[in-house]
This record gives sequence, structure tokens and C-alpha cells, in this order.
Amino acid sequence: MLRIPAGLARLPNGGLRFVPAFWLDEGPVTNGAWRAYQKATGAAGPPWMRRVGWDDPEQPIVGVTWLEAITYARWAKRRLPTYAQWLRAAGPGQWPWGRATLSPKYAIYAQGANTPPGVPDRHEGRGPFGHLDLIGNSWELVAEGFACGGFRGSPEPRRELVLELGPAEVSGGVGFRCAWR
Repeated sequence: MLRIPAGLARLPNGGLRFVPAFWLDEGPVTNGAWRAYQKATGAAGPPWMRRVGWDDPEQPIVGVTWLEAITYARWAKRRLPTYAQWLRAAGPGQWPWGRATLSPKYAIYAQGANTPPGVPDRHEGRGPFGHLDLIGNSWELVAEGFACGGFRGSPEPRRELVLELGPAEVSGGVGFRCAWR
């Protein structure tokens, strides 16, 4: 986990919200972390984990519901970040890495919805506080029950993108990361 200092989050409507300091996972929760959770709790895994090419332990877990993500986070003694926290982590601009134009060296995108998620290795795409894959690769669930940032199939992921989901709805493009405090 990496610490994010207290400060303002720029909301998509142009407003600002103060966010107290908190901690956020450096990258999305992985298949390997989910398997440890399964072993400890007997929880089910999403069907994507069993597909060849989608089963790498370092890939982000995808296909979990918002309720499953909350349950995992509680097991890990964490929680899902709020939308304002996620926006704070992603920085004030369109992209977490700054003003440089969207490029595959910063994020996985425009790959097609059926492409397996990648392993976070785009260090040039780190957010302002050091977090990997805040946009692209997989949508990220937040405490309010929707997902942010776009995914590997999005033609142009950015911090303002939001995907509305039901609490039990799944998608092979949706994952999450955990927050603390």
C-alpha cells in the first residue's frame, strides 16, 4: 500500500472535495491474492480465473461483484476506496501520469473486451502517488458501487469514466483495489 496525503480531489463536474490522508494498494487486487482469500475462506472465484490466459497470479482479479469485493476487503482488514479517494489517487488531470498523451507505455487500452488483463508493469504510467494501472487494464470498483477509469477494451480510458453496475453484476473487465483508513 502507498500513502496518499490529505488534499483535494478534483471531481468530474469541476468541483473539489477534501480527502483526508489514507493508504491505497499500489495495484489492483490480483488473482494470486484472491486465491489466498479463497483458500482461507472457501469463497468462490469468478469464472475468468479458470480461463487460460486469464489465470496468471499477477493479473488483476476481474469478474467479481461489488459485494464480493467488499467481502474480500473486509477479510483483508481493508475497504474499497471512496470515489473521491480514487480520484485523489488518480490526480487532477485526465490521466494519472500527467499531461503526456495516452499511450500503451502508460496504460492497457483499446485491446478488446475479450483480451485477458495484463500484469501491472507500466511504471511510466504511475499516478502522482506511485500507484499502477489506475486507468485502463480493468475498471476499479469503489465504495459507492460503481467502477472508474475504463478498462483494456476502452478506446480512451481516463479518470472521469464511470461504469454503473448492480451490486451483484459481474464483468470480465471489472476489478478493484483496497484502501485503508
